[in-house]
Amino acid sequence: MKKDLTRVFVLGGLLPFAPIIAPAAIADEVVQLEEVIVTANRREENLQEVAMSVSAFTDEFFKNTGTTSLQQLDQYTPNFKISPVTDSRSTSIRIRGIGSVGSNAGIDPSVGVFIDGVYQGRAGMSVADLMDIQRVEVLRGPQGTLYGKNTAAGALNIISKAPSELFEAEVEAVVGNFKARELRGVVNVPLGDSGHATRLSGYYVENEGFDENTFSGDKVNTTDRYGMRSRTLFNMGSAGDLTLSFDYSKNEGDCCAPDIIDYEGSGSPQGVPFSKLAASTGIPVPEADGYDRELFYDTPFVNDTEIGGVALDWSAELSNEIVLTWINAWRGYESFSVLDGDFSHYPGVRYQTDVEVEQVSSEFRIASPLGEKFDWQVGFYYYDFQMDTEGENGFLPLLGQNFLDPPFAGGFWPDGGINFDTNRHETTSYALFGQGNWTFAENWKLTFGARYTTEQKDRAGSQVSFPKPIFEIDAPPIAGADVSVDESREESDISPMVSLSFFPRNDLMFYASISQGFKSGGFNQLRTAAGVSGEFDDERSRNYEAGWKGTWLDRRLQINGTVFFVDYEDFQSQTFDGQAITVRNAGGMESKGVEFDLIYVPNVLTTLGLAIGYNDATYSEFDNAECTAAENYEETGGDGLIPITCTQDLAGEPIDNAPKWTVSNYVQFQDDLGSGGLSWTARLEYNFIDELYMAQDLDEALHRDAVNMVNARLSLSGKDNQWQVTLWGRNLLDEEYHVIGFDIPVMGGFAGI
Repeated sequence: MKKDLTRVFVLGGLLPFAPIIAPAAIADEVVQLEEVIVTANRREENLQEVAMSVSAFTDEFFKNTGTTSLQQLDQYTPNFKISPVTDSRSTSIRIRGIGSVGSNAGIDPSVGVFIDGVYQGRAGMSVADLMDIQRVEVLRGPQGTLYGKNTAAGALNIISKAPSELFEAEVEAVVGNFKARELRGVVNVPLGDSGHATRLSGYYVENEGFDENTFSGDKVNTTDRYGMRSRTLFNMGSAGDLTLSFDYSKNEGDCCAPDIIDYEGSGSPQGVPFSKLAASTGIPVPEADGYDRELFYDTPFVNDTEIGGVALDWSAELSNEIVLTWINAWRGYESFSVLDGDFSHYPGVRYQTDVEVEQVSSEFRIASPLGEKFDWQVGFYYYDFQMDTEGENGFLPLLGQNFLDPPFAGGFWPDGGINFDTNRHETTSYALFGQGNWTFAENWKLTFGARYTTEQKDRAGSQVSFPKPIFEIDAPPIAGADVSVDESREESDISPMVSLSFFPRNDLMFYASISQGFKSGGFNQLRTAAGVSGEFDDERSRNYEAGWKGTWLDRRLQINGTVFFVDYEDFQSQTFDGQAITVRNAGGMESKGVEFDLIYVPNVLTTLGLAIGYNDATYSEFDNAECTAAENYEETGGDGLIPITCTQDLAGEPIDNAPKWTVSNYVQFQDDLGSGGLSWTARLEYNFIDELYMAQDLDEALHRDAVNMVNARLSLSGKDNQWQVTLWGRNLLDEEYHVIGFDIPVMGGFAGI
């Protein structure tokens, strides 16, 4: 991840390919932008008539850019960031600077992910390949009314391709550097003349790894994943359509081992720096280089995940054109991860987490026909979520023997120590929601809605440390008195929204809106200090937004823009101070800025695109933020018996992982090649991500400079696009950067991925 995996790849196969302008338009030398249909409001609408900030990526985009995963989308999406941490389970998704790291099982995401209308309870459940996708919609701002809880920052709406009555087959193969090999395939088969059809898709992706573990000699940060999906459509005539979906994916790569940026950093607050371990073992500390792709660690990283589910989607249109929709789903998720907690070749710290998730959801909607003076939709939602976790956080003997100086060295953990956390988190949620559109005057539309949610969360578990130190000590997350918990919390919420739209002409809209969302409270999975509650409350957000969407020049130019202000209250802060992970309701945050996108087709051969995001995300109140590593060391002086109590006030300071400017632009050319039906397509992209802080404490050691990315593709297609061969490269400027950075536990220093 330090470099964006690239150089040059070759892709080939049977690739039915839809250009950005309609084929008929090409033949007549008439150029118009195609209409993009989205379901951001839970029903099909023209993107240009949806009164919210939405980035919509169609199947054509995925073909044109070679994008196959959500992680790649943050290069193209204003004010959007997605990245793994030390495993895919911990994936962080942020919109307008706001999001949550998934490493703590007790914390719900701030950005909801929905696949074919089904909510994914954790971000890690959505990191499989974008397989046979029709469209991805990034909905910015709270989506509490139609999408429900845990969409305080926004939502991702992922729609896979539906079965159709036409036979279709597609195969794609990719080879590249790092011995990358990818294979994807799709087949759509009509089942007789009844309207029934089934669609099957699958993929396999592997590479040898981007880095080398010099300690073991192995290639690491490998990719090894595969998956499949089936969707079967049953046409039941007047009784509607029934779609049965099944998907399964497995990941056995060893993501995400970090590279150490600095072994010494600002010192070890616990008094066990790497230099002390080097003196104890006689093994020297390596020279640090965060970009050399040479890692040194002794405990192999494990990142095994399995994701699967079954869904049944029924929809029917009644004689009065009212549409009924009922989506029922079961999903399962398993993750087993092991990581070398000190990221080094010294046997110091080891973490292990085993997670099993099962969730059941059901949503029933009734929608009136669109186009009336007043149209509406109402619905009911049920969600049951169960997650079992088993975690191990431990010191190994070397670290225990070097904790404190003589004569107390080894007096606490001479043989090392480990904490076992076992938890079951259960969530049961019910919701009623509705939204209406009232065209109260010519060219004016008022949209309003609300959602009532009631929810119960239960958590039962224990924290047990072993062996007990010779002298009793409270040292989360590693040691302390044995604790058993059985606790519950209930909460309810009303999430309203209202927007006003004005259409001065058919292809131009201005709008203003207010919406509200919330994110559930919960319980910290990890051991906390004695007397400190692991429970935290929900966070709430309110979004004020105004914008326009319009087309000009006979639909050859499209320009959309949004200005926004989002206010967050009681946001859930998960921070790591180099010793323990704490979760708290920390105060307030504000996010304000602009989103702008433009598409221009000057002629039949050329397409230009530009997307810009400006986001000023700051803390409005945060007087108990974690201190930097230097401030923690100053407090303890390297004495492991002195607890870290330092805090800082970050009011008015920027939020971490929230770049102010994000820019994505491209130019694409396509033309026929001779008279044999051949055609060629060339695409050049430039993407910019502004500087940012990678850690919440805003440590200058984890400040990242701006990133400039250049990507290019050149494709040759056969007659009627029956085949296509593509030569492409990413990160052609060879930019070196980290997607996330953090303090190294106990020993001090900094690492990044």
